[in-house]
Amino acid sequence: MVKGRSKVPPSLAGGLVAIFFLLCLSPFAASCSRSAGSPRRVLVVGFREGSTEEERNSLLEYGCRRIGSELGLEAELVVPGPSGDLGVLPERESSSRWMMVSCGETPADSLAVAVGQDRPPHLVYLDFPGASVPAAEGEAAYIRYRVEEGAYLCGFLSGRLTVSAEHPLANRLPVVAFIGCASDPRTSRYQRGFLRGVLAAYPQASLLSYLVGGCGDEEQARTFAQEAAKKGADIIFCTPGAFHAGVLQAAESLDLLVILSGGDHYRESPSHVLTSLVLRDDNALFRAVDLAFRDGLEPGLREWGVREGIWSLAPFRDHDVYIRRDLKEALAAEEAKVSGMDFAL
Repeated sequence: MVKGRSKVPPSLAGGLVAIFFLLCLSPFAASCSRSAGSPRRVLVVGFREGSTEEERNSLLEYGCRRIGSELGLEAELVVPGPSGDLGVLPERESSSRWMMVSCGETPADSLAVAVGQDRPPHLVYLDFPGASVPAAEGEAAYIRYRVEEGAYLCGFLSGRLTVSAEHPLANRLPVVAFIGCASDPRTSRYQRGFLRGVLAAYPQASLLSYLVGGCGDEEQARTFAQEAAKKGADIIFCTPGAFHAGVLQAAESLDLLVILSGGDHYRESPSHVLTSLVLRDDNALFRAVDLAFRDGLEPGLREWGVREGIWSLAPFRDHDVYIRRDLKEALAAEEAKVSGMDFAL
């Protein structure tokens, strides 16, 4: 008899074995059965260091942890350097790499160099900006976010709030503004969605549209925001980009409300960031890996939106007291039908 061990009756031991066997077959123990003996690894290429979207890497980290806990796969996030170059990945990674996921701005040629001769069975691009798949990359899956949906809801919120006296920073004039980045191919989709939402909420509203030349041009963005304020705008929607820092500077000096995109930007200016259109890269990452694991991720271009949990509005926080119950109910009703809207028209 070995010290520290107690004898277990044969009947009880057999019962324990049976229970353990049933648990491993149970859906609740899916991670146990999936991970056992599985060498599959997921390499996630995040947003490059110092980029306008770097903050979104925190959601990707959460997605990696969720993949590990719920799917039993090893997922690792790699953040490219400031130049965006990944270099050649270590051999130890390529030997068991099963899937590579690129997020947004990492170009295909950088991934091609990283993959080298060991191209993984699954190659996925999240938040793909283009309208069509490059011919040379047809074997990859391209996920385009339906940002029009989220922009629509932000537009609806802006249209309702701008003509009300319910928020102390609203001026009752039916004028709102849109500031986007000219070099971002997604900007036109944000713009279409936002405009349609504004007009759905208040058909007589006016929309002032501005495009900064570069996504990091804070000075030009500040000038546009100041001009919009002079023309009566009290709410400004911004597409993703570092330029929004200039918009916030104008908002703080002129008492404007701002809706930002990409991550949750509340802490940057709590009194002026009404909400943020948060792109849920964690949900997109998990969904892509889960589909690939179940052989349900086909190559080619596909669109994911609110139905797939790709975007959400950040909490109103300090502004919640000014968002009346009827407006919240109206927002919920619009969100429920936005996935069926055709924004190409």
